[in-house]
Amino acid sequence: MAAPTLLPLTGVLLRAPEQLLADPHGDRQHSDDGDRLAVLAPQLLALIVIGGATLGFVLGSYRGHLQYVYAAIKTPLLLLLPVLVGLPAIRAFHDACELSLSWSRLALAALLAVARTAVLAAAVAPILWLYLSMHPGYHDAVLAMAACLALVGVPGLWTLTRSLPSGGRNRPLATVASVAVLGVLLAQSGWLLRPFVVRPRAEISFLRPIEANVFSSLASTGASAKGHYGGWDARGGGLFGRGQSTEVEVHDFEVPALEVPDFEAPALDTTALELPLPQAPQPPAVTRQLEHTDAEPRR
Repeated sequence: MAAPTLLPLTGVLLRAPEQLLADPHGDRQHSDDGDRLAVLAPQLLALIVIGGATLGFVLGSYRGHLQYVYAAIKTPLLLLLPVLVGLPAIRAFHDACELSLSWSRLALAALLAVARTAVLAAAVAPILWLYLSMHPGYHDAVLAMAACLALVGVPGLWTLTRSLPSGGRNRPLATVASVAVLGVLLAQSGWLLRPFVVRPRAEISFLRPIEANVFSSLASTGASAKGHYGGWDARGGGLFGRGQSTEVEVHDFEVPALEVPDFEAPALDTTALELPLPQAPQPPAVTRQLEHTDAEPRR
């Protein structure tokens, strides 16, 4: 089998990724999955890196600066890590349903699923970039990222289930269990690899300290997006949680009364402040000299 180039491989992943697993001679059950894995793995990994980095670059545009690089590095890991960690559980589920599944076939199906998810992530990246360019709130941007991951993750999970061999007993049960495990792993991996979206004024860091879990964080983020900011910090819990609430407990307390000692003000001596009142000026005495004359008064 010749290794296809990236562009034709992208078209096959979008149209019918199951064709990459089919045997040219029609004997799908006995095809050499190991050889196919060796041929397709480099191209599939390249598509995962390119598609994931494209989505991460868009997520980093919300904050800018070094977050462009950090998010572009972590997003391919976010797409690839949950599937690789969940492979043993998926194989155990199918073994329990009496379905023979080789490791090479499981790894090839997982790479096809993740590569298709990465291609779809690169396809929705311009839409997400347009939304982030309108400067939404931080919590709205986080919810938009989660919605995009869910949107591109569903076709990837569908590809994984269709790429596995059919038959066996209770295969739908194994499929549902595998999808549930991968969904939880994807969500928690995104929480451990955060931040992808950073507040405009927050300090940029490659990783944050481990606390709580993704489900309590999404619930708090959804409440904050609706305007309810009371105690939005996530509660610790689960395997990576701290087991205690991060909310601050406020106790009622009584403020003691301020005791002011009594004192008596001394009496003010006003005698020294008494000033003599000015005396009103006396009019000059008018002395009239009466002339006594013996003359008779005029008539």
